[in-house]
Amino acid sequence: MMTAAVSGFLMGGTLIIAVGAQNSFLIEQSLKRQWAGLFVALFIISDAIAISVGAMGFGLLLQQHPTLVTVTKWSGVIFLLWLAFNKLKASMADDAMIIALSNTKTPFYRALLTALGVTWLNPHFYIDTILLMGNLAGQWQQEKWWFVIGAILASVVWFIGLSGLTSKCARWMERPKFWRWFNRLNAFVLGAIGVQLATL
Repeated sequence: MMTAAVSGFLMGGTLIIAVGAQNSFLIEQSLKRQWAGLFVALFIISDAIAISVGAMGFGLLLQQHPTLVTVTKWSGVIFLLWLAFNKLKASMADDAMIIALSNTKTPFYRALLTALGVTWLNPHFYIDTILLMGNLAGQWQQEKWWFVIGAILASVVWFIGLSGLTSKCARWMERPKFWRWFNRLNAFVLGAIGVQLATL
């Protein structure tokens, strides 16, 4: 029981710590102090749902519908490249505009749609949670739900910790130069993920 939970925690933590679209989005919202707690909860709940669904064997069902996988893949590629383009565009503004943008409150509905997009339109999310974590959970048979609990706990620890640490650092990150390079890094990460997905 404990072994399965620890295994789920370690495997879930290994996958989630990798720099990705969710982490980039959460870092930005935490720096701006805009609904970060809500998005932490959204990402944790999304992970919990996807890992649980994978443990129930839905990963195999997903693999049997290649059209659905293809549609999700290209929707995700377009969405991530669009985000990358906007981040790169923002990084090219003058200092005054960059500060203004960093202090501008994003409309809630737009931030929510972006959070849902970087999660449920991101094929990496399905691969890591439903397919990989789901298959690993199935190997534990009667103890698979302890594996799932451990994996979900890893999400809780990571997203809460990431948001909390970022928020504490926000006061040192108010210079235009920081936001300029942060947006460029964001653009690179999102663009790289989009290109990687397009070549799968």
